[in-house]
Amino acid sequence: MKTRTPDTPQQVGRFPTVLGWDLAGIVITAPEDSGWSPGDRVIAMHPPQPDGSGNWQQYAAIPAAVLAPAPESVDLPTAATLPLAALTADQALQRLDLKDGERLLITGAAGGVGGMAVQLAAHAGITAAGLVSRPKHEAAVLELGAASAHSNPTSVSAFDAIFDTAGVLDHPHLLREGGRLVTVSDDTIPETLEQRAVIAVHNYVQHDSQRLRELSALVDSSKLALRVAEQYPLARIEQAHRRAEAGGLLGKVVLTT
Repeated sequence: MKTRTPDTPQQVGRFPTVLGWDLAGIVITAPEDSGWSPGDRVIAMHPPQPDGSGNWQQYAAIPAAVLAPAPESVDLPTAATLPLAALTADQALQRLDLKDGERLLITGAAGGVGGMAVQLAAHAGITAAGLVSRPKHEAAVLELGAASAHSNPTSVSAFDAIFDTAGVLDHPHLLREGGRLVTVSDDTIPETLEQRAVIAVHNYVQHDSQRLRELSALVDSSKLALRVAEQYPLARIEQAHRRAEAGGLLGKVVLTT
């Protein structure tokens, strides 16, 4: 949705264009020296390109270097939920660099990126709390491995670090003095929050096929659960967009061809 929203860093640069950042599919043809063969199941994080090409189509030409093996334990529609969400969450957690005993708050913890962050934090032994927009989503966040879940930000004490996936930046009391904030929202970080933090930054995901390969292996070892909230055929792409915009999903919307 950010890609087609005006005044965001990811907005479409030209039209017509094919959207899509996530990809899961089967290799049809590949160069002999690419390391891939026809029939291989693969995933990739590959944003819309300057020439207008993208992923939301039946066939896509993708550089071999950006591909990683799809998890073997899930079907391809489910595997497609991994690349962008997992790499975004993983890189944000690395940037926050949580130490032993520090407490982390993840906002939007029931969503695609937030849910990945909860699981990766739990896997790394990080004590993480989840903040959600609906009380009914608290249980889902606890099932993903959060130490606690909350739907009322005014009742939560200060944390050492915050990973914001939902643009929840108007509650500076959630971050302790000298704490760290990483947000993937495009919203401006309020000055009151910046003044409390030693680090308060926006983080934009970077391609990393080797790390994506490792994250795929975590799925197959049952360390990461992938969640498809709803699935639509490509012919119903408009309805898929509208449903994603409405929010309140436990997982990601997936398009199939």
